[in-house]
Amino acid sequence: MLNLGFRKKPPIVVDRAAGAFPDDMDLFRWMDGFEDPKQWEAALVGAYEDAKREPELAELFRLHLLEEDVGASFEFFRQSTVPDAVDALLGRLGVTKQDPVADVGCGRAHAAYALHKLGYERVTAMDPNSEWHTGTGYLASRDDHNIRIVNDLAAWRGTGGEYGAVVSSGTVHHWQHIPQVAIDTRRVLRPGGYWLMISEFFANTSRQLLDLLNNHPTSTRYNTYEWAYPASVYVDLVQTAGLLLVGVIPLRYKKAAFFAGTALPEDEAGDRWVDANLLKPNGTVETFWNEVDRFRRGSTEPRNFTEAQVLIFRRVEP
Repeated sequence: MLNLGFRKKPPIVVDRAAGAFPDDMDLFRWMDGFEDPKQWEAALVGAYEDAKREPELAELFRLHLLEEDVGASFEFFRQSTVPDAVDALLGRLGVTKQDPVADVGCGRAHAAYALHKLGYERVTAMDPNSEWHTGTGYLASRDDHNIRIVNDLAAWRGTGGEYGAVVSSGTVHHWQHIPQVAIDTRRVLRPGGYWLMISEFFANTSRQLLDLLNNHPTSTRYNTYEWAYPASVYVDLVQTAGLLLVGVIPLRYKKAAFFAGTALPEDEAGDRWVDANLLKPNGTVETFWNEVDRFRRGSTEPRNFTEAQVLIFRRVEP
């Protein structure tokens, strides 16, 4: 499932007085959400009926690439800044349009389709969900691509060292055991291959976690599974699986070019610094960990690297 998890989308108005959305960590219903393709499909189909009566909900679904018209959602993503930003980053990492590239946990596979349309010749869309609205069903119905679709996790885990790069968009937090998806991702990468973890769902404080889940368009309202983690947790868990953090695209880079439908104020000096230091040993990774440390010591400055647009990992040998 693609879920931008981005707090700058307008929140759903909920009736907190009814007690269904407790603003208290001790009362929060934190682990009863589901992660089942058919149940998720049924929930979203039901949610579309709500969206017909609630324009704000319909707009949330559009911005989160979950609107009922899947074709319109594909086009919205293609016209956003994201495909070109991903293409430029892959090129910088030395990944060519002839290299196999996979969209992991792709949901509808917006990214896979957009990369194919940008000229990538060997694209795979992998998601255990093959449903129409929430999985790869719509993509499978189209005849204007040669994207390989994989819905069988066992088959995916048997793909050894094939891909020069994988991308994931707001999906890692759905895998309730993050090292599992990291190990599965590592094994399909070539030695030295890259994983671009894009637009993940970050909560760096307990207050932020409660706010994100209480205002999420599907989590509390439809009881779907979502769970946000601190950026440092994603990195630590992924690195235990033989993948090394080698670069970080911070929140304000290129006006948030890796977030569909979102634009932040321009930061030209910051952009130049990231471009010059992205993959250097003392560059963006060092800055990321410095920011982690500052917040552990009580900093209240605006976050940038620990609300990253992209975490870049490279397969390394233990």
